[in-house]
Amino acid sequence: MAETDVESHGFANVGDISRITDDPQWEKVYVERIVRHIHAQKNHPSIIIWSLGNESGYGCNIRAMYHAAKALDDTRLVHYEEDRDAEVVDIISTMYTRVPLMNEFGEYPHPKPRIICEYAHAMGNGPGGLTEYQNVFYKHDCIQGHYVWEWCDHGIQAQDDNGNVWYKFGGDYGDYPNNYNFCLDGLIYSDQTPRPGLKEYKQVIAPVKIHALDLTRGELKVENKLWFTTLDDYTLHAEVRAEGETLATQQIKLRDVAPNSEAPLQITLPQLDARETFLNITVTKDSRTRYSEAGHSIATYQFPLKENTAQPVPFAPNNARPLTLEDDRLSCTVRGYNFAITFSKMSGKPTSWQVNGESLLTREPKINFFKPMIDNHKQEYEGLWQPNHLQIMQEHLRDFAVEQSDGEVLIISRTVIAPPVFDFGMRCTYIWRITADGQVNVALSGERYGDYPHIIPCIGFTMGING
Repeated sequence: MAETDVESHGFANVGDISRITDDPQWEKVYVERIVRHIHAQKNHPSIIIWSLGNESGYGCNIRAMYHAAKALDDTRLVHYEEDRDAEVVDIISTMYTRVPLMNEFGEYPHPKPRIICEYAHAMGNGPGGLTEYQNVFYKHDCIQGHYVWEWCDHGIQAQDDNGNVWYKFGGDYGDYPNNYNFCLDGLIYSDQTPRPGLKEYKQVIAPVKIHALDLTRGELKVENKLWFTTLDDYTLHAEVRAEGETLATQQIKLRDVAPNSEAPLQITLPQLDARETFLNITVTKDSRTRYSEAGHSIATYQFPLKENTAQPVPFAPNNARPLTLEDDRLSCTVRGYNFAITFSKMSGKPTSWQVNGESLLTREPKINFFKPMIDNHKQEYEGLWQPNHLQIMQEHLRDFAVEQSDGEVLIISRTVIAPPVFDFGMRCTYIWRITADGQVNVALSGERYGDYPHIIPCIGFTMGING
């Protein structure tokens, strides 16, 4: 798809994104742009679609561009993202549409084929959600394709006094205002080396899929997502590993798997012991191509074969002694044979944990609803999380109780965590279970209250333990 790149989304900042797109005075400028574009690109056989642009609203000038394009070349399809009703375009599209809505588009298809012309925003450590999107694309024939934003970073190479290479972006030349790092949003770095996001994307769109059927019997399923060729030129490499040791390897030529079909696959498994064991699969292309050497890796998969079933060393019962409870105004301490754990009655959390005279606790445990921000969180952070003070939520104890029975002590803390000023948050319950053999287990549950129906950065639990 060749992009004419009419893009005037800056008018959205004044609440009128279609201001010049639906203004007849701008028709000549719009039409000249698509005419020049077609004449410049028309002899490239790889181009099968003309795109008029995106993020510019809709109006009379888009209709004029479409008719000008068809007058010059009626052999190719025409796309424009904001012709949402497909009034003139041949392909209907949206951008950054969430997975559930894309699935609804597939369930209730438009008469014209659909694409998503931008998705998987690749800034920072993005993109994310690729597998979920790809499953929807595979599921619905009416969804024809997708375009990742974008391919390459556009930083400008620089070098410091020590010879270290780095890449400049907005603001590094003293320019203000600027778009900061918004030019660093590709699947590859500015020097053309792959970023982790490209490796993830390669795996997601891999044309050879391997699925587990019955791993205890070594039964797999191979799926060919290619449209026109079999898998005769591909080889599956299987490796069984247990805690770093290779137990077995096997190579299988993938034959007679027709395009867009699947077939069962049998591998031979070795005798497994008590260790945790995994089956690692790599699929390679046998022959050399214009873009890869022979044996190029197409996809990798890993399946757990066996959990670690080694029996732990049993606790010596002759060393156990009944738990004792030391209770005072501000804290309570549970003591066992070789350990002691102290809980604060001000926070409901453990403040000290001693085992064999060594201190284990380095940071008080707590529930956590925030995490360091990445580039793709910018919109949520500025629009939802920062205004609602999610980054400074505070936790307060509401109730503290101790229950002692034969061989164990339960410490039950009920807290509320909430941002300052706002009337919403989470009511949390911590249940700490301490047993005579020194085990400490915690169960944490919560129930939200108040009016905050939006997504939150994370749900986590942090606790510092001395290694």
